[in-house]
Amino acid sequence: MQRLGAFFARVAQRHLPDPLVLACVLTLVVGAVAWILPYDPALRAAGWGSRGAQLARIWLGGLWNPAFLTFALQMCVVLLTGFGLARAPVVLRGLRRLAAWPRSNRGAVALIAAVSCAGCWINWGFGLVFAGVLALEVRAALARRGVACQFALIVASAYVGMMIWHGGLSGSAPLKVAETGVTIATEAGEPLKVPPVSVGRTTLSGSNLLLTTVLLVGIPLTLRGLASRTGAADPDADAAADQETPATRRNEPKGNAVPQPGWADRLNRSRALAATIGVLVLVGVGVQVYDAMRTGGASRATAALHAVNLNTVNSLFLALGILLHPHLASYVAAVTEGGRAIAGIVVQFPLYSGIQALMFGAGLAVALSNGFVDAAQWVADACGISSTTTFPLATFASAGIVNFFVPSGGGQWIVQGPIMCQAAHGLGVSVPQTVMAIAYGDQLTNMVQPFWAIPLMGLTRVDARAFLGYCALLMLLAAPVMAIGLLLY
Repeated sequence: MQRLGAFFARVAQRHLPDPLVLACVLTLVVGAVAWILPYDPALRAAGWGSRGAQLARIWLGGLWNPAFLTFALQMCVVLLTGFGLARAPVVLRGLRRLAAWPRSNRGAVALIAAVSCAGCWINWGFGLVFAGVLALEVRAALARRGVACQFALIVASAYVGMMIWHGGLSGSAPLKVAETGVTIATEAGEPLKVPPVSVGRTTLSGSNLLLTTVLLVGIPLTLRGLASRTGAADPDADAAADQETPATRRNEPKGNAVPQPGWADRLNRSRALAATIGVLVLVGVGVQVYDAMRTGGASRATAALHAVNLNTVNSLFLALGILLHPHLASYVAAVTEGGRAIAGIVVQFPLYSGIQALMFGAGLAVALSNGFVDAAQWVADACGISSTTTFPLATFASAGIVNFFVPSGGGQWIVQGPIMCQAAHGLGVSVPQTVMAIAYGDQLTNMVQPFWAIPLMGLTRVDARAFLGYCALLMLLAAPVMAIGLLLY
């Protein structure tokens, strides 16, 4: 296992481009396919020049799509506020106690993978941030003991929670279909409204919980098997990573001390002001969740889960971070140190927003999804089996491919969800199983789509090529497990 992991790590180091380069390459590939082989009838009928101009308009409009820019800002805020919360003195002490548990390289890998998976199942932003900060603290704790570690593998362990998130409490597709259901087209021309599907039939179903449990246990054990006993260090990762972890620096803002602080400085360091703001935000969150539950009818639990979105998480992180820091000046200093983690998101997210616009505007997502539906039917006919067996697997595979071009789970559901649910309706496949097939495919290929690794790269200063090889191997091992779990749904 160790040799296999090292092989995949070397392949990734040699052949995987930087995340920004990959985003640019994907933009050119999708743009070329949309120009040469558009699926949209209007684009196909247009001349080459007119088609190119229309695609340019679609792409540029997608770059600055307000909805996606809002989502990008939400992601930046969840990372900054999560980092600020992790840097609060009481949380930092807890992280350091937890980081002191592992006494070996293998123990460190297993612990961080377990924290990442459990955290991302609760909320992907929570799990990703805390596992990343814990990785830094574990590395520092092992260094103090003189124990070598594979830091690239440790960072991979902090990332693997993204392979479990979409089947968790913050999964975009299950929450969306629980809120609004899904509208699908029919041959009669009248759209069919599929009623909302409760999370009890998707996220909290027995099949999904069983698969989640298998992954929660299997992922840390697998990564532990990839780790060396001696903890031989990764030269590339160690050279790139800061020896001083951000979480070990002082929580106080830098600058010369003021002998006689004035009223402004007293406000900066006012505990009462920080507590007031923090409590107000918490009250607002409580009112929001209460309102959602009160208007949720019989499905109050579903309404409460759906109320916990990125804005809720950001509010909780902001309020708890402010409350747990000694004052607002300390909190600002902590959040500022996490700024490196968001740079890649700010630069790359518009590119992926443009890619999604091309995939949708040129009909490429529809073509890809329909191609997999046709393939599922062909395999079923050729093998003499029911399409209810082949279709979920085809949906699972197509979602994994679409995720390369649309790494946002919510965006992917908007693009692909109605298409696959329409096909499922025609084939007699259950909508909940189709929803989870899309969720599983999306989360599986996160292991080789480096977009969501950008925050970890910023926190740890480790290049994605140093750790995504391990994640790619884990993806190959997990794919049949997810497929079996989907068929047992």
